[in-house]
Amino acid sequence: MCKKRRMFGVTLVMVPVLVLGTAWQFVPGPLSRVAAAATLSTVTLSGERIEQSSVATADFNSDGRKEIVVGGRDGMLYVIAYNGSSVSVVWSRQVAIDLNNAGAPTAGCVTDKSDIRSAPAIGDLDNDGHLEIVVTTGGDPAQHRNGGVLVYRYNSAWSFTLVPGWPQPKQDVVGKGPGASDPDGCWDGIWGSPALGDLDGDGDLEIAVEGFDRRLHVWHYDGTYVTGWPIQPPTISRGGWATPAIADIDQDGLPEVIFGTDYETNGFYNLYVFNGDASLLPGFPVQTTQNMMSSPAIGDINGDGWPEIVVGTGTYEASGGNKVYAWDHNGNLLPGWPTTTEGKMPASPALGDLDGDGDLEVVIGCGAEGDPYNPATCTKLYAWHGDGSLVFATSPANNTGWSADPNGLPYPPILADYDGDGSIEILAVNRWSWGISTVGHDGSNRNDSSLRTENTLSSPPAVDDVDGDGKLEIIIGGANSSGSNGKVYIWKMNGSTSNALPWPMFHRDVRRTGRYLLPPKLGFPSEIRMFHQQGSGNTEAQYAFVRNEGEGQFDWRITHSIGRLQVIPNVGTVTATTPAQFVIDTTGLNIGWTTLGTVTLTGTASGKSILGSPTTATVYIYVGDVNRVYLPAVLRNY
Repeated sequence: MCKKRRMFGVTLVMVPVLVLGTAWQFVPGPLSRVAAAATLSTVTLSGERIEQSSVATADFNSDGRKEIVVGGRDGMLYVIAYNGSSVSVVWSRQVAIDLNNAGAPTAGCVTDKSDIRSAPAIGDLDNDGHLEIVVTTGGDPAQHRNGGVLVYRYNSAWSFTLVPGWPQPKQDVVGKGPGASDPDGCWDGIWGSPALGDLDGDGDLEIAVEGFDRRLHVWHYDGTYVTGWPIQPPTISRGGWATPAIADIDQDGLPEVIFGTDYETNGFYNLYVFNGDASLLPGFPVQTTQNMMSSPAIGDINGDGWPEIVVGTGTYEASGGNKVYAWDHNGNLLPGWPTTTEGKMPASPALGDLDGDGDLEVVIGCGAEGDPYNPATCTKLYAWHGDGSLVFATSPANNTGWSADPNGLPYPPILADYDGDGSIEILAVNRWSWGISTVGHDGSNRNDSSLRTENTLSSPPAVDDVDGDGKLEIIIGGANSSGSNGKVYIWKMNGSTSNALPWPMFHRDVRRTGRYLLPPKLGFPSEIRMFHQQGSGNTEAQYAFVRNEGEGQFDWRITHSIGRLQVIPNVGTVTATTPAQFVIDTTGLNIGWTTLGTVTLTGTASGKSILGSPTTATVYIYVGDVNRVYLPAVLRNY
């Protein structure tokens, strides 16, 4: 029963704005106290405020502009779109309607609303060319609102329909009385966001969530379970609050799903890495000294070419949770980890190359522990190198517009060069803040007073180009000045889509994978050997291939001083593999091998040299009688 009471204690910590938003709703908005940004656009929503739900962005109708998707604390789901210079809600849905239509319980349950505390995920689940929205609902079990996972398919502008097979999982395990284990007669909710990935290699996307129902779930797009799922008692006895991550940890060609849980064994809490078939990856689970409300982040933070797992810990006990952990792909703690902080770490980490040295840093804020009415004891934003050494620890100024108590940073930081100055900024939201705080890549406070809203915020922003003009916007959901309605705020910034965007939204992307792409890496042969049949003309041509052995894309260029060589093309952009034709003027070459010289290939991404760059290749050519054998060859022996 002790653990059950702790769970509801955490609920009070993580939803202070639910109470405080009502208490503060009669305070005039700070926009009257500061000069509002000339590029600010807002959309007032029909339902209640946005709490913990981070926005998602995607181009549903292929018009070059991205729509904004976000959920409210009353269970309203919204799609917001640009139409020329204006922006407005083009579709909305009370998800409780679809829960009720699916047979959700009514006795003792709230039926006119649900609760969306998570960030929607977006992807083409069934690979039919139409995007789907995946959203988890239900929130706090103490509210007795039906919840689960729902999937909405985009049909046409602006028509979305619930996909057959949803909602799921329709479980009733928690929610009654003071104990988190007692069923309350309502379908259990899910606090964390869904994560999408092709876990079985069949070309479509699976959906992974962890719930309050003591289960870890993975479904196909049609709502049927992937074989081996869910993971449930007695294998585990708790799910949790966090969003799972999806990444190919062992680099076998198929991604795994990573869960940070509330499941405790012998005083330690477990982080799991499962293959798509529900088998455990060797070396896992690994353990921490506190629970994980923090959602894992995945990236190569030590430069070894393999992805690592990073997560914060702690919201339950008074000690043991002031740590951030990092493990390698075999489940070994990395040297220098875990790091110790001044407070609990319920926030999720963000990864990015802050100092431009080619290595990833880990950025995470200290959480808001204790009584929700009192200031947090830790207000630090931390950044570490991959070896666990500290880059900085700073307390971002609370961008509120008046003197306010410093409060923790329980919401994930966002990393983006949103102003186009060539360096990454960190966007952070203090608990109870009415604005977005900005920290430089070196930890310096760089607050922009225009990034203020009309009421308290409780989710991270997103940075993306939503109006399709090549310039970046900052988008966040909150509330209007009275707190009676949700409101979305959009600021036009100077940065462009070509600027660095290492972690531009919660869990990095709209699939909510939590995965930082492996950096692009240049691949090219070290020598190029060509054969020319004597007397067959004065030129010889052959292709060489520029390869990206990492992820993402990069720009490449081939230079040389070989007079008789032409490379077509000698510049380009590559995502996977691209050919370059080598054409040699063979006039006057002697019979036999000739070493012509070397070519140099360079690769850059965001103006910086990538791994493996520069590289050189020596070019040889043979002139003479060339006999070529083409396979398959068939020999007959009599």
